Amino acid sequence: MPGTVTSQAAAVLMLWCALSALTADARATPLARVEFESAFQGLISSAVIPGDRIQGDLARPDGAGPFPAVVGLHGCAGMDDATKQRLADELVAWGYVVLLVDSYATRRGMDHACTSSAFATFVRRWPDAYGALAFLAHQTFVDPQRVAVVGFSAGARVALSVAETHSFEQFVPDGNLRFRAAAAFYPPCMQAVERPAIPTLILIGALDDWTPAADCSSRIARWGNDGPSIELVIYPGAYHGFYYLQPGRTMLDHWLEYNGEAADDANHRLHRFLDRHLN
Repeated sequence: MPGTVTSQAAAVLMLWCALSALTADARATPLARVEFESAFQGLISSAVIPGDRIQGDLARPDGAGPFPAVVGLHGCAGMDDATKQRLADELVAWGYVVLLVDSYATRRGMDHACTSSAFATFVRRWPDAYGALAFLAHQTFVDPQRVAVVGFSAGARVALSVAETHSFEQFVPDGNLRFRAAAAFYPPCMQAVERPAIPTLILIGALDDWTPAADCSSRIARWGNDGPSIELVIYPGAYHGFYYLQPGRTMLDHWLEYNGEAADDANHRLHRFLDRHLN
């Protein structure tokens, strides 16, 4: 990387440490650990298998509600605590309940899915998103008709997948319980299949060499304009993982780097997007 990366990484590291300290402050939104079942998974035969027990971090605004809600899906290596807290703080301040799904905590031997196990893990995480939706739907302080999904990297792949029409038909046959909007941070767009059947926001860095922005541009062009809105935002100078509050680093030969300007703009756009489609 260029020589400037070292100084940038040092600056980000100091920011990360400061924000990590802030998360321990009493002003931080309380996160409650909850457990729920992922959705039942249909087999090729007519049989089904029970969903796995999954954990997640729940945060909510003060008051009785019912509030709109967001299901958050981490990337292939999970989500660091500082980013998790910042995301919860933002969403609760905007008036949303948030459930940050942890797809790894209860699965033995699984702490990441960034290599050969990526597809197998993706298949298992798809029902996790619907299990989180069903869990929220049973909370009296949540409006089950106003729930969105927000995913990051591998979690963004899941978010785009559950936004597809066939996803609703497989897991929610009656069509009554479904996600109403989807936001995807740096998703692998070439792995997306159908055009999303719900409003979708895609946020990605121009310098992302893991999930290239060009793949999202070409995929959206291929889908055409018929259907709910799809908004694509490409950030100049931003790499993969620009939202995560971690110092610049290499992972599996890809460069990941926090970008405060892109992250702040993404927060602004996400806020507008959620308010437009859930309120």
